[in-house]
Amino acid sequence: MLKRIYLIITIFSFIYTPVIFAANRTINLHVTYKTVNFTGKSAKAIVVNGQIPGPTLHFKKGDNVTINVYNHLDRGTAIHWHGILLPWRMDGVAHVTQEPIPPGGVFHYKYKLKQSGTYWYHAHADLQEQQGLYGAYIIDPLKPPPYHYNKDFVMVLSDWTNSDPDQVYDNLKRDGDYYSSKFPLQPSLTHFLRSYKKATPARKKLLLKAYSMMQTTRMSPYDFSDVAYDAYLLNGHTRSHPWKAKVKVGDVVRLRFIGAGASTQFLIKVPGTKMQVVHVQGNNVKPYETDSLRIAPGETYDVLVKIKKNKPYIIYSEANDKSGKIYGALVTSMRQPINFASIKPFPEPPPVMMMMGSGNHLAKANKVDTSKTKYNNLRSTTWTNNPDKPFEVINMVLSGWMGKYVWFLNGLPEYKAKPILIQPGKRYRIIFKNNSIMHHPMHIHGHWFFLRNNHGAHDPKLHTIDVPPNATMIVDFDADANSGFWYFHCHNLFHMKAGMANIVRYKETPIPSFLKSHAVKLTNNGQLKEHVLASAKPGHHADEEYNMRQLIAHPSKWYRASYLDISANPFDELYQVTYRQLFGSDYNKLQLYTEDAEVSRGKIEDADMDVFYWRSISQFWALKGGVNYYYRPSKKPYFQPGIGFEGLTPYFIDTNVRAYYRAGSTKLDIQLSRDTQIGDNFFIRAGIRSILASKTIAKDEIGSGLNQMRFILRPYVRLSPGLNLFTEFEHQQYYGVTRHLVIVDGSSAISNTLTLGLSFIL
Repeated sequence: MLKRIYLIITIFSFIYTPVIFAANRTINLHVTYKTVNFTGKSAKAIVVNGQIPGPTLHFKKGDNVTINVYNHLDRGTAIHWHGILLPWRMDGVAHVTQEPIPPGGVFHYKYKLKQSGTYWYHAHADLQEQQGLYGAYIIDPLKPPPYHYNKDFVMVLSDWTNSDPDQVYDNLKRDGDYYSSKFPLQPSLTHFLRSYKKATPARKKLLLKAYSMMQTTRMSPYDFSDVAYDAYLLNGHTRSHPWKAKVKVGDVVRLRFIGAGASTQFLIKVPGTKMQVVHVQGNNVKPYETDSLRIAPGETYDVLVKIKKNKPYIIYSEANDKSGKIYGALVTSMRQPINFASIKPFPEPPPVMMMMGSGNHLAKANKVDTSKTKYNNLRSTTWTNNPDKPFEVINMVLSGWMGKYVWFLNGLPEYKAKPILIQPGKRYRIIFKNNSIMHHPMHIHGHWFFLRNNHGAHDPKLHTIDVPPNATMIVDFDADANSGFWYFHCHNLFHMKAGMANIVRYKETPIPSFLKSHAVKLTNNGQLKEHVLASAKPGHHADEEYNMRQLIAHPSKWYRASYLDISANPFDELYQVTYRQLFGSDYNKLQLYTEDAEVSRGKIEDADMDVFYWRSISQFWALKGGVNYYYRPSKKPYFQPGIGFEGLTPYFIDTNVRAYYRAGSTKLDIQLSRDTQIGDNFFIRAGIRSILASKTIAKDEIGSGLNQMRFILRPYVRLSPGLNLFTEFEHQQYYGVTRHLVIVDGSSAISNTLTLGLSFIL
C-alpha cells in the first residue's frame, strides 16, 4: 500500500511541477595565490576571484550552468560542487573525475541544476581547501519555501592555519599528537583533579571510569581534534574585525550556516533568542527550535532568527575542542556597541569516553543513546523515499591508527581499497560503525543519503552524515546516477588525505581515456600495461581482471619522521644523543636508531646504530629487523644481526625490545618507559633499560646473564609542537661478569648522571 501511495505522489508531483524556463548562466572563477594576514602574521592563501571565502554563487533551480575555472597556481587544481547532483565528469575530484586543471589552464564545468537550497564549493585537489579555496553556492527554488523571512545572509565558518597544509599533514604523519601542546583541553592529572573536585558524586564515578579507560585504550579522553588552528573565520572575518550586518526590529533573518572547516566541528548559538532550523543540507525540514547547533565539515544548516529588540544579536561560534572562537553580529545600527566579551562560552565537553555510543557502559551510565544524535529532530517536509524498497547492505567500519595517522574504511586506507561496486537502479544500505573516538562526517558525491531516523518516508535527505565516536548509524542511498565514479570520504580533510576514502563505482562505467595514464601508474607492481586499459570496453572490467586497485585521489607516499634528543652536563663534559628516524610508507619503513650515544670528556663511550626494516602490524605495534653497527664500548667496531618489536602497551608503557646475535652470544635489550602528564604541558617520564646476554664476549664488554640496568627520571615541558625541554637523571649499574669487565677497563660499575637537553621532532 505504501509503495502505491509513494508512486501516486511521485506521478502527481511530476505532472504539477511548474514549467522550468531554464536560464543559461556563465560564471568565471579565477584561482590564484594571495598573501593574507589573519593573525598578525602574513601567510600564503589560495583564493577565488581574490577573496576568502570565494564569491557566493547564486542560481535558480533549472538553470544551465557553465562555470569556467581558470588556474593561476603553480600546481593543478579542481573544484567540487558539494551536494550538487550533476554528471560525474563535472564533479571536480582530481584524478577521479578529471585530471587536475594544469597551471595556466581552464576547465569548463557544465551542468543543469536539478535542485535548490544551500550548498557550497571547495577544492578537491590535495589540501587546497585548507588554504582558502571554498565558497557558498545558493540555488533558489521555483516557488517560495513554506517559511517566511525578509533578510538572508550566508555564514561560512572555516578554520585557518598560517602553516602550509602539506607541512601540517607531514607533521601529523610524524606524530598524530604533534599539535597536542596547543590544545587547551589536556588529559593531565591537574585537569582531572580540577574536574573531579567540581563534579557531582555520580559524575565523579564517570570521570574515574573515563580516565581508567584512557589507560587501557591508550587514547586521550580529550582527543577531539588533530590540528591546532591559528584562527577561525566567519565569512573571512576574524575576531579582531568581526562580521556585521544591518537589520531592523521585526525582521526575520535567514542565516545559512556552512561548515567549511577543514577539520573543525563548530558549536553555534545566538544568545538571547532561539534559532528555528528550517533547512538542512539543501532540503527543507520540519521546523524546530534550538539553542545551539553543532556543524561538522561539509554540513549546512539554515535557521531563522527573529529580531525583536533594538540591540545586537551576536552570532557566536566555538571550536568543539575549545581551541578558539569566532563571532559576528546582526545590528540595528552599524554604530551600535557590541559586547562580544559578555557571551558565555559553551560548557567544557566531557571526556569523549563518557559520550561514546551505545554499547559503551559509560555512555549508558551517562544516559547517552546513539540512536539519539543531533539528527534526531530532522524530518523532511515532503516524502523523500519509499522506505520499503529492497536494499543490499554495505557494512562500513570507520577506524584509524591515530598515533601513526592512517585512517581506514573497513580496515584499509584508500590506496589499498578496491572500489565499492554498485548497479544502476538498486538501493544500498550503509551501516556506519565508528570504532574510533573521533567524529567522522561521511560525505557521498552525486547521491542523497536517506538517514534512517525513524521517520519512514519522511526520513531526511542528507549528503553528509556526521558519525559520532563509537556510534552506529544507518543510511540508504539509491544508485540513481546510473554511471560514474563517485568519491566517498570523511570530510575531515586530513582524515580523507590519510586514507578515509574510497570510490563508489557503477559497474558498467569504463575508465575514461583522459584518466587511463593515471590509472596505469597505480597498478600493482606496474604490471598492467597501458594498452590493456586503452582496449577496455564498457562491461570489460580491466581493472579487476588485471588486479588494478582503482583511480585514487590520494595515492600512498613515503614520509620521514626524525626524533632527536640532545642533552649535556657541561660540568662533567658529558654529552648524549638519541636519534630515531623512520622513512617509508605507512606500513613499511627504514628505521635508523641509536640510543644514548655518549661522549665523556672528549671520548666516545657508547655508540651503536640499528639499520632495520620496520613493519607496522597494528595501531600500536611494529616488528623490525636488520643489522646493528656497534662502535663502543667494544674494543673494535662490528656488525651484528638483530630483530625486535616496539609499541605502546595499556597504561601507556612505551616498549622497545631488541635481540642481537654476536659470536655465539644472544644479547637482549629491553626498554620500558611511561610518560605521565602532570600539567597541561608538563610531563614526567620514568624509564628502565635492561641488557642481558647468553654468553660472555670479553673484548666487547658483554657478559653472560644480566649486564646492566638503567633507571631514568625525566621531567620535561612541551615548549611548542615538536620541541621539548627536559632534565634527566640516570642511574646506571653493571652486574655480574660485565661488572668485572667494566672495572678491569678502569670504569666505574655504578654511575649517576644529570643532564639538561632538548628533544625535537624533525
